[in-house]
Formats: sequence, structure tokens, C-alpha cells
Amino acid sequence: MSHTLHREGSVESLKGDYVVLCMSSQGLNKEGSGPKFQRYFELARQFHPVNIGENKNTGSLAAFDYDTIIEKTNDGCVCLAVFDDPKNLIGFLGALKKEDLGLSVVVSGLMDQVKECCDQVGLKVHTVNLSLGTFGKTEKMAGEKEREITTMCGHGMITGDLVLYHVERIHKGLETAEHASQEICKLCICGAFNPVRGAKLFQAMADNA
Repeated sequence: MSHTLHREGSVESLKGDYVVLCMSSQGLNKEGSGPKFQRYFELARQFHPVNIGENKNTGSLAAFDYDTIIEKTNDGCVCLAVFDDPKNLIGFLGALKKEDLGLSVVVSGLMDQVKECCDQVGLKVHTVNLSLGTFGKTEKMAGEKEREITTMCGHGMITGDLVLYHVERIHKGLETAEHASQEICKLCICGAFNPVRGAKLFQAMADNA
């Protein structure tokens, strides 16, 4: 899915950022897919994701608890789980392979690392999408550091100015980086935002403010 493809940042930072998206196909297996999506989330829960979400009925873990998200997930949802540890990603991919839900699964992350994780559980990568960056009037975009946070919401629900607002509050001791990251995370209702990575990025920006 292209909306999780454009995350920016250093290789070291992106090593702790993996998004696993699951969806059905309109007209093929959408009907009756709800229980399969619920099972997807149940499996994900076993491997300690830092965020999950679906944007049809609820949102992410920043706004709803696990049980509520699972309960309200139904046919045709687009479901996401985010991991910050490749070991947990490998475990989840292995569980999905064994479960064989019959749904489309897309993993976003550094290409070599994603392939290595797939190799670990005997999954063959059959399609690769690459981001070529941004073209046009790039001077109108948020700054490079802000974009490391804003691009974790692929639907563009987080602005650079809001990131800077929280950075200033953290710098002044009015909130923690973890709190700022959770507040930002609420805006990314599909659940693609990585709040653990977000907190690290917020703290680094505040330390250098």
C-alpha cells in the first residue's frame, strides 16, 4: 500500500519501523472477511505491536483499547499492525503464514530487512514498491526533521507545524516526548503511526531545539 511507503528518516531510525497491512479484495473475498480480520489482530497481539488500527469503525490504540478495535472490526476493513522489533515481525509473519487467512498482506519497511524477515519464515516476496521521493515545490513542505514524524501518517493527517508545537512544549518541560507522540498518534486513525519511534524523534528534536 502506497500510503505507508513514504516514511522518511535515517536507516538506523527506520530499522525500528515495520508496518503490516491486511485487506480483502472488493468483489472477491470482502464478504465474510470480518472474523478473519479479527483473527489477524488476535495474532498480532501475541507479538507486541506498538500500534494497531483500522479506519472504518474505530482507529488506533492511541484512542481505543485492543478489545474494542477487535470487536468492531468487520467485513472490508483495512487493518494495520506496527512493530518496532524485527523479531516480533518475524513471529507475526510466521503466524500469518500458518493461519493462512486468504487475505492480502503487505509489509512496509527497509527493503533488505523486510526480505530477510520474510526469508526467516519461508515467505517469498512477489511484489516490491519503492518510493522515489517527492517532486514539485518541495520548498513548501515541512522541514526534514518534521517529515520524519509526519510521514508516519500516510494520509497526511499530521502537520509540520503541529510537530513543532509539541517539540516546543517538550523543550520547555510542559510534556514528555512519549505524551506528544501519543497525542500525534491519535490523528493517524488507520494505525500506521509508530509511537515508539515518534517519541524518540520528538525527544531528539527537543534536545536540539
